[in-house]
Amino acid sequence: MVQHDFKVQTKWHGGRNEVGNVTGDIINEQISIPSTLGGNGVGTNPDELLVSAASSCYIISLAATLERAGYEDISITQSSIGTAIFENGKFRMDSITHYPEIEVAPHNKESLENRLPKLLKIADNNCMISNSIRNNVAVHIKPTIK
Repeated sequence: MVQHDFKVQTKWHGGRNEVGNVTGDIINEQISIPSTLGGNGVGTNPDELLVSAASSCYIISLAATLERAGYEDISITQSSIGTAIFENGKFRMDSITHYPEIEVAPHNKESLENRLPKLLKIADNNCMISNSIRNNVAVHIKPTIK
C-alpha cells in the first residue's frame, strides 16, 4: 500500500459569523460560512472546497486518461456544480455534476465521440476524490466535444 499525507491547518476564532483561515503547502485562504447559508461569505468555504477538489481531481484524471488513450493537443474547460440539500435536520452534498468541454483536433473528434463514454468512466475511477465520495455523493459527468 502506498500512502500520501496531505496536511492543512485551519484556524478559527469566535462564533459562526467570524472568518477563519486554511493553509497548506500551497493553499492560503480565508474561510467562512457562505452568505447563501446565512454567513458573511468571506473567502471560500468547505462546500466550495469540496466541489473544487472534485472538479480539479476529475479534470486532471480526464486529461491523463485522454493522453493515455492517444489524444494529443487537447484542451478541457470544465464547470462543476455541487448541489447541497437539507434533510433530516442536516446539510449534505447530494451531487456534483461536471461539465467538461473537450476540444480536440477535427480529425480526432469522431474517434473521441465513440470512445468517450468508456474514457469518462476510466477517468472517474482514477480520480481519488470521486473514489472518496462515491456512495455518499452522486457524481455526474455531462461532456461536450468541440
